[in-house]
Amino acid sequence: MLVGTYEHTIDGKNRLFVPSKFRAELGSEFIYKVFRSKYPSIQLYRKEDFERELIESTKDIRDAQKKRRAMAEKCLGTGEAVCDNQGRIVLNMSLAKDAKIEKECILSGFGTYVEIMSREVYDAFSASLTEEAVRQEESFESEEKLRCDKRAEGAYLDLPDSEL
Repeated sequence: MLVGTYEHTIDGKNRLFVPSKFRAELGSEFIYKVFRSKYPSIQLYRKEDFERELIESTKDIRDAQKKRRAMAEKCLGTGEAVCDNQGRIVLNMSLAKDAKIEKECILSGFGTYVEIMSREVYDAFSASLTEEAVRQEESFESEEKLRCDKRAEGAYLDLPDSEL
């Protein structure tokens, strides 16, 4: 399983060190893909996982134009990466630019793939997760308070505790 977070820097030759823990799972050759979103990144996949996902996501599409579009959505912005003897890959800087990666970056394992993000994107993404967790906790607390208030008012007198 690909888990863990590491900080690394892209060198002057556009090489990025991939931690040995990730290389052990990904293999020495894998697929990278630009993920364009509010929090852009480059994702690293095992070749077999990427191929399986590509086949699975398009196997039921019969219309040639729709299949072409689906394949393009999966394959544009991808490439094959091969680690050198020191565990580095060469990043396509055009794709790295699309992912807002310039020099410092964070590699994080997301179970079945690795995401490479710029420090700024990683910090914003992490903050968004924290903010969402706080909102969920506040929502839970207000729902719990409402239940307690209704219980105190006698609104639930007829219900067993398991239904509150």
